[in-house]
Amino acid sequence: MNDNEIPAVEPVEDKLVDEVVERLMDRADVSGAALLGEGGLLTEVTRAVLERALDAEMTDHLGYEKHDPGGRGSGNSRNGTSSKTVLTDAGAVTLAVPRDRDGSFEPQLLPKHARRLAGFNEQVL
Repeated sequence: MNDNEIPAVEPVEDKLVDEVVERLMDRADVSGAALLGEGGLLTEVTRAVLERALDAEMTDHLGYEKHDPGGRGSGNSRNGTSSKTVLTDAGAVTLAVPRDRDGSFEPQLLPKHARRLAGFNEQVL
């Protein structure tokens, strides 16, 4: 191999994505879950990604991680979740949107009162 040649190695991210997709497809085959529709594999993955992103936004907003004792007495804290159904490219997805005590949390990914999240798949990919 020449010093100028770069080895043809698949990026770690691609391998990880392939592994996750393979595991999800295997789980769907075993459980008989549908790929699309209510309770479908793609819908559940979309829900999980959106909820994880909303939780990350809340952490950024408050300035401390969930269950971090450093957040006690900070003046604002998490206050459970609200259920919200959003129309995505994968269909209707019901999310648990986090709330804060003083109501100042304004999600960027899914703004308040928004019911449609078009182009979500392109944003993730």
